[in-house]
Amino acid sequence: MSETAEVRATFAPVEAASDSKTSKGAWWMLVILTATYVISFIDRGAISLVVGPIKEDLGISDLEVSWLLGLSFMLLYSVLGVPMGALVDKYERRRLLGGAIMAWSAVQVLCGLSQTYVQLFLTRVGLGVGESALSPGAASMIRDAFPPQRRSLAFGIYNIGPLLGTGLALGLGGFLLKAASAGAFAGLPLVGGLKPWHFVLLVPGLIGIPFAVLLWLVREPARRDVNAGGGVTYREALCFAWTNKAVYVQLWIAICLYGIAVGSQMAWLPEIIARTLNVPRPEIGKALGGVALLASPAGLLILGRIADWLRERGMIDAPVRVAAVTTAIAAIVTACFPLIHSMNVGLIAYFVQTFMFSMFAVAGGATMANFTPGNMMGKLTAVYYLITNLLGLALGPTVVALVAKLFSGPNALGASFVVCYVISVALAVILLIRVCGALRRAAANS
Repeated sequence: MSETAEVRATFAPVEAASDSKTSKGAWWMLVILTATYVISFIDRGAISLVVGPIKEDLGISDLEVSWLLGLSFMLLYSVLGVPMGALVDKYERRRLLGGAIMAWSAVQVLCGLSQTYVQLFLTRVGLGVGESALSPGAASMIRDAFPPQRRSLAFGIYNIGPLLGTGLALGLGGFLLKAASAGAFAGLPLVGGLKPWHFVLLVPGLIGIPFAVLLWLVREPARRDVNAGGGVTYREALCFAWTNKAVYVQLWIAICLYGIAVGSQMAWLPEIIARTLNVPRPEIGKALGGVALLASPAGLLILGRIADWLRERGMIDAPVRVAAVTTAIAAIVTACFPLIHSMNVGLIAYFVQTFMFSMFAVAGGATMANFTPGNMMGKLTAVYYLITNLLGLALGPTVVALVAKLFSGPNALGASFVVCYVISVALAVILLIRVCGALRRAAANS
């Protein structure tokens, strides 16, 4: 049997009847993983609220800020996800992730103590190193803990992390910024002399430490279809992906475009509002954070459950189909952002956009889990995030900063964001529609 055939033969057990049960302790494990994902986005996202103060204190440009927001974190975060994917497929995942959380929490504290641009850039790189194990490890654990007909909901809950974490980063950041500006931390030893923006970065690092301990205590899920072809190399996993490129390549490019959209929004939206509506940054953080805390969980849970309901009724491409529709709606709402001149109206639009856009990440995770054999889930998830993060989230802030040079006036950054977001999402929706067709053909031929 050829190498390609051996890899393809492992696909059959993904939908086996024996996979219909949810593992013991799966829901508690999912809660801890989701909380950890939230913490990771608080750590990486809090900086977006203090772009202005950092830029002023360090004397840097918007382009240099964009490197802090995107490239610094995503570079090693994405690249090191590849070897982490191999470790995930081989070793106990809960111990691997617990150690990673402890490491990145310590680096985040150092990020909050940084005094120069170089220090801040290097600690952001270090944060990415620590967080590189989370995505492949969590995806593999969720895939093995839940059967196919529960994975859209499971990945929906897990993917509350980015949007909920972004909301909490803004809300917590707004609170810390206001408190520090009022002198609440002035008397503390060692850190009393720090600028207010330092505390917005430092405090989130302390939150992650207890979650590392909790993750060490969860039950490690048994690996599903572990005997289906045994372990595979990266070459064999990529061979499988290329054999099924109509699904994988189009899905990965679509998720990359999603990354550009969501990365640019996470990085620049608070600053755009501050420049165009002249709203104080602490108020922006509280407002956007509060809306995200409502819209993100609601969208992920409701839309994820709809996708599972449709899948139970035979719609094999349900997660992707639901995502294509809701993401198109999110793009239309975002295209209307320049017409909004009221903070209250803007928050309503932000709620609708966030609710609808949340399903995109679920579609990627659930489709990967349903289509990918368990013995290569860590590896292909690592490749998935490598492409998404390095060509999506990392580039998003910089793409918006560069395109903004084509516009003029105080609204240049906002105009650039809307253009980049809408074009990226429109192309992604077209690819999702093509992925739906590929999934149906694969199911018919299996």
